[in-house]
Amino acid sequence: MTLYLVGLGLGSSGYLTRSALEIIAQSGKVYLDTYTSFLEPELIEELKSILGSRLIKADRQLLEEGASRIIEEAEKNDVAILVPGDPLIATTHISIMVEAARRGISYRVIHGVSAYSALISASCLQAYKFGKTITIPKSGAGVESCYRVVLENMERGLHTLILLDTAGGGLDIPSAIKMLMRVEEEIGMGLITPDRLVVCLARIGFKDESKWAGRLAEALEKSYPPPPHSIIFPGSLHSSEAEALKIVLGMDPDVANSHKPPWTIWQRLQKYIANVENALKKLELLDESREVREILDLVERYLNDSKIFLSGGRGFNSLAAISYAEGLLDCLRILSKARFSWRTEQG
Repeated sequence: MTLYLVGLGLGSSGYLTRSALEIIAQSGKVYLDTYTSFLEPELIEELKSILGSRLIKADRQLLEEGASRIIEEAEKNDVAILVPGDPLIATTHISIMVEAARRGISYRVIHGVSAYSALISASCLQAYKFGKTITIPKSGAGVESCYRVVLENMERGLHTLILLDTAGGGLDIPSAIKMLMRVEEEIGMGLITPDRLVVCLARIGFKDESKWAGRLAEALEKSYPPPPHSIIFPGSLHSSEAEALKIVLGMDPDVANSHKPPWTIWQRLQKYIANVENALKKLELLDESREVREILDLVERYLNDSKIFLSGGRGFNSLAAISYAEGLLDCLRILSKARFSWRTEQG
């Protein structure tokens, strides 16, 4: 006998795979995860028509606290747990699989289309450029931490996928933005501004799905189909990403041209670059040797690289380059090869 973890895909019947349908039909008892994500009512009715009394709706308590009993049932009969998306995206289901393996009970995973990958695909942004994904609950708990994660991702030039709560009717995009606006009022790091570029995704995988990219102020005023909703805050944009956002998601070209992530490192880098430029202008060379000239040439190159990286949104590369420039200048000063002073730029 086997315990099956079956992915249902994006929540509509069209994403049920052939493997999923075969396992559902043969299982003696089937538990339907009703809390992980949104399920279309039509899909639930279809499952009821296939399974009848074999279908058991399972909330978080049943799948977490009652997991041992479900695993024991799989010793005698084929038991399936139906999970929206892919079964192993949620840690609850990984722990069930681990416990089954620990007890020596046969298990099998039937993978499904995950909202995680579908949302990234729908955004037209490059998947490898996404940082940490976060979730905003309907209660707003932890929204300040979400705000800071977006900033951290942007410092690295990375995009941020924000999943919005699906419980109790779900959290919509305007409400989530307003939560972030309240954090902006308290922290003031320049993340949530009217012109900030956002990608808004609603009901991806359903017939009435909505995909749009543009200014945050416009996102607040748009009309969306019911949840599930998600928001993406892009980091640095490759030209191909910007083009896709314009052509596919209807982004105003002016938004792409003015898009600049609000990195907290951005202002620091500008000061570091200005300090190196000032040191070079006022530098008094005490050693005219070829070696010293070559080191100064390296300083100029690193300074130029730092400027190029900064203008291209590559903050950490810019920081590395200007750090090399500073280090080389300090070595010349310590070895009495050059004389200058560091001026701390204010701003």
